[in-house]
Amino acid sequence: MFKKVKAVHFLAGMACAAMAAPFGIIAAALTPVAIGFAKEIYMHFTGKASDLSHFAWLIAGAATFLLCLKLAPVRL
Repeated sequence: MFKKVKAVHFLAGMACAAMAAPFGIIAAALTPVAIGFAKEIYMHFTGKASDLSHFAWLIAGAATFLLCLKLAPVRL
C-alpha cells in the first residue's frame, strides 16, 4: 500500500532537487540528501518517529527528478 506520507516525501525530494537545480547538477543531487539526513537526525534526537524509509523516498524523488533533468532534450 502506497501511503500518503511516502508520496509527500517523494514529492519533497523532487522539490528540493528542483530548487537546487539552477546551482548545478551536483547541488541538485546533494541538497535533498543533506536536508533529508538533517530531518531524520532531528526526528531521532527529539524522540519522534524516525523512519529511514522516509529518507529513502526523499532520495528516490530527487533521483527521479535528476534523471528527468538529464534526459530532457533542452538545457536549462
